[in-house]
Amino acid sequence: MSISKSTELSLADIAKINNSLRLGKEYGLAQRIMAVDYSESGGVITQILRLEDDEPLKVGTGTEGSESTNYDATLAFDGTNVELLPRVDNACAFNVGDGTTDMDFKIFMGAATSHVLFDNSAAMAVFTKTGLSFSGAYTDDVLDFSEATVDPTGSGGPCFIRVGAYGTEVDYGADNHQSGVIRTYTTCSGDKTSYDRGIFACTVTTGAKAAFPVAGLAEANNTGTGPSALQAGQFIAHLGARSSGATLTTMVGSGAVGGMHGIWAKVAAASTSVCDSGSMVAPIWCDNQMSGTINGEEYGIFATTGASRPDAFIGFETTSRGYAQLLHFDSTFNSGAGTCVTTDSVPGTQDARMMVWYDGKQYYIPLYR
Repeated sequence: MSISKSTELSLADIAKINNSLRLGKEYGLAQRIMAVDYSESGGVITQILRLEDDEPLKVGTGTEGSESTNYDATLAFDGTNVELLPRVDNACAFNVGDGTTDMDFKIFMGAATSHVLFDNSAAMAVFTKTGLSFSGAYTDDVLDFSEATVDPTGSGGPCFIRVGAYGTEVDYGADNHQSGVIRTYTTCSGDKTSYDRGIFACTVTTGAKAAFPVAGLAEANNTGTGPSALQAGQFIAHLGARSSGATLTTMVGSGAVGGMHGIWAKVAAASTSVCDSGSMVAPIWCDNQMSGTINGEEYGIFATTGASRPDAFIGFETTSRGYAQLLHFDSTFNSGAGTCVTTDSVPGTQDARMMVWYDGKQYYIPLYR
């Protein structure tokens, strides 16, 4: 049956069509409809169009003159999935809105309370009781922000990834387990010519602004019993934690720096660079600023040992120019009360000594009281 623009069909005519219906080419659509069912109850059409499995709804003009190419995309149900396919790979796009006249788009994920909302007014995808899961082998970045920029506006300004804000933190509640915002567990099995990094951060400054690639802040704001530990960072290197016979060897080309360290802190500068007068350089800065009541112990550095006996508390090794002084105390360390340096010329009685290994020989520092 051929229907032209001038053909008029009553509802009764449509109800009689049970086989196939072909719309004329002048409509811009050539489409087989396997079944068109109609029922009227109070003037309401309950079903007017039904396509059988694998019978696609074709849209678009495509190439005129051939039924196999006179469309651009199809929408069909293959018996299991609903498929929206272009006739030619990568030839068109599926848009919701056009940038001027837009709307929200919501995908439900198994429950009315679990969904992904593409919020038009906020220009953001909002995940509610849903998440993201990645699988498969990747040869490129999984998440890439290389082409994105942010315009910081204070400490609470925009950033690439945000979890809460200072003063409005995400609440873990009364959680007695090990929680975390980001956890990574990876393994590597390559040779010792290189190394793997779980998380690597690089910040480059080209002006007068300071740079901190990694920063942590741990606060205790309790009013009752406080925490048993408060640490802004925790770093552990563990040899043979889950295997017997693990071995540590020197990394190729690393020399003295190869080995096992909880933290490797290093400062470096090119030969043409300058540190202005009044600046200070040190791989580690230990800063005590405890203004409250300290009923326990307080140290600048606290060190403990267990199992093996270390060769020394501090090991000095250099192939460069060494150190000008073992210890340096500036003018703030005078003979006033509360300092550890005194100008007293009467040392008291020597009754002990500290052992120092220097250049392959044993030396001693006398102790007086």
